[in-house]
Amino acid sequence: MPLDNHMRLRLSHLVTVSILASSPHGTAASFWSRWLGYPETKDEGPSDGAPTPANNQQKSDGDPLIKGFPDFVKWFRSNGGTIDDRITIGYEPGTNIRGMMATAPIPANTILIHTPKSLVLKPADAVDQCKDIEGTINEMKLGPQSKWHAYFEFDDSSGSRVPCQWDRANGEPGTAMRELQGLPPSGDTHRHIDWYQGTCKKGEAMTDLDWRGLLMFLTRAADIGLIPMYDMMNHHNGLINTRLVKDTEGGLSVFALTDISANEPIYNTYARSGGVSTVSVFNNYGFVEDYPQLWRWNDEQLIQLAQENADHAHHRYGMSKHGDRSLFQPNTEHYEILIISPTLAALSPTKQLVETLGNARRSLEQWENLITHHHANLRSSHANDIHDSALTALESLPTTIEEDEALVSDPNRRLFKLEQTERGMIDVNKDAKQAIEFRLAFKKALRLAVEVAEMEEKFLADSEEL
Repeated sequence: MPLDNHMRLRLSHLVTVSILASSPHGTAASFWSRWLGYPETKDEGPSDGAPTPANNQQKSDGDPLIKGFPDFVKWFRSNGGTIDDRITIGYEPGTNIRGMMATAPIPANTILIHTPKSLVLKPADAVDQCKDIEGTINEMKLGPQSKWHAYFEFDDSSGSRVPCQWDRANGEPGTAMRELQGLPPSGDTHRHIDWYQGTCKKGEAMTDLDWRGLLMFLTRAADIGLIPMYDMMNHHNGLINTRLVKDTEGGLSVFALTDISANEPIYNTYARSGGVSTVSVFNNYGFVEDYPQLWRWNDEQLIQLAQENADHAHHRYGMSKHGDRSLFQPNTEHYEILIISPTLAALSPTKQLVETLGNARRSLEQWENLITHHHANLRSSHANDIHDSALTALESLPTTIEEDEALVSDPNRRLFKLEQTERGMIDVNKDAKQAIEFRLAFKKALRLAVEVAEMEEKFLADSEEL
């Protein structure tokens, strides 16, 4: 069925590229597995079957990035950077995910990494993001003469697969884009590329070096530029154990937020304080984040009514153009669910609920207490609106959760299918599988929203306000 025949849930986004932090080093297999609820599969990641300590060590021994990390540390330190000796790169225990880890216990408040301004890659004349990317590409062109040559050689962002790389023939949705079935980020998957080609390249075709520079910028850059070593950390809002401090000279320090155990991953966040949804994390980095997750969607019926009627209440009470969470009011088309576990979630979470994301940890008991209090003050009529919107979305989609689960577990869909594109051969099935797994996660979030909203006793009865 054509994409336009499905109800399209639109994703609110910035006009230009929004950069938060680095991309994960390694595959997204375990992110999918932990969220979707089935075992890791043999074709995902560099090993056969679910990892064990033994084959984790085998993978580490054969991984060029892990083997090359000591030399990268030498380059980093020789240029003024500091990194704690108890930090390395390896595979997170029991997963196919490569990232930064502790080799020994590290106390809270320890300085883990300091990247001085002299190592932050941001051109002095950069006045916008086009200049940022251009400066990165110019440094790449210098080859060994560049101060950051070792950094570029160590970088593996070109190995990432993000939605903006999905096939799009003659501007029309390709296989993976159609597999989203109209769910966000449909219509936004290629906005970074469109922005770069239109604003920075002025319509010119992109070279391979342009692609590499853009992908590195999209998946690794922070607001002050590309920050070597800092960008080795993976994302996890639930298990975050670091905090960031900018120094007065323009560098960045990473501190241990909590005590970090030996073999524990060292996590950053790409979505601090609820400012970025799980949909945006997927669109920018290509994976569904672990819990907690913040899913966001819009009610197309309210949008259409507002477009047809200039006096519709949405124009007076809807979400502000700046997305200020404190201004959300009834009659807005914007809905959210904050998911803590497969059975625990908050409808329409407040700023107080989401401000912990990427800043601190909460226990499951703490979340339960906070969400119970939140729902006790949430109007039942608003919960009903969320229920109806989520249910309508689920019922309008061409496949069910059960059908999608069967698709992602079908080994026949995991066979390689290469197609020629303007950028060479791509694995169409792998991109389509990525989209199907994402839409399955989104549908499960919508179903949980329906289930939570049906617990009427948890919410504030509108009549109680009289």
